[in-house]
Amino acid sequence: MTLLVVSPHLDDAVLSVPVRLRRRASTGDRVILATVFSEGADGARRRREDHAAARRLGVEPMHLGLPDAPERRGLPRSARALLRATTEPDVPNVAGLLQALVHAVKPTEIWLPLGVGEHVDHRVVHAAGLSLAPSLAFYEDRPYANVRHSTAARLRRLGVVSVHRPPTSELVASALRAPFASAYLPAGEDGAALLREIAELPEAPPAWTSRGDVIEPDKAEIEGVLPAVSAYASQLPDLFGGRDLRSVLADADGVYRERLHDLWPLGQP
Repeated sequence: MTLLVVSPHLDDAVLSVPVRLRRRASTGDRVILATVFSEGADGARRRREDHAAARRLGVEPMHLGLPDAPERRGLPRSARALLRATTEPDVPNVAGLLQALVHAVKPTEIWLPLGVGEHVDHRVVHAAGLSLAPSLAFYEDRPYANVRHSTAARLRRLGVVSVHRPPTSELVASALRAPFASAYLPAGEDGAALLREIAELPEAPPAWTSRGDVIEPDKAEIEGVLPAVSAYASQLPDLFGGRDLRSVLADADGVYRERLHDLWPLGQP
């Protein structure tokens, strides 16, 4: 079997589901880790890091060569710009690129980002991948998914039914405690106000049902993937603030979990 895992940037998929990637590779499946936006600031170093991480997990890295949002769209590297940017200019191009990749490697299964955190590049890859076949699953984007209620907020924006509306105050408070918030929030701007604005983005009308598949790896499995996560040394300070990876990979409840979501249109069994 061939599993295609699509990552927006050079670290997203490995940070999100490293144990699942390692498990699948260890069974003998071919696991392709394809990064869409593999060009950008310090791109050569980040590609070397991605090769190192992939080697430690036993998966095949593939870099599709598009520049990330600041270079591609001329956006500043700030939370407001990246979280509020529209996806429309990019989705058709990325969809065509992914369709060509699927035709070339013929995967039996595809994993895509859910888009938790609302970064425009993550939303672009999510939207572009919806038309792909065969079987699709969506992983929760870490570290953003470790913010309390952030996955529920994303599911509601996608129009997934039976997801309770998360309390904005708890989501914002949890986000403000995350190390990546201080790295990407604009200097001199009210971070709480911006996060509240993002938390209250419009929700889509009901369109999807969802089923989640969650694993809680044991200590040995978590330890086994830390070398791969640690390979992304250029990104870890901003994302995790130099804290111990064993603790920062855990969610808001202090538990390390990896979730995949199946989405299918309302009315389908």
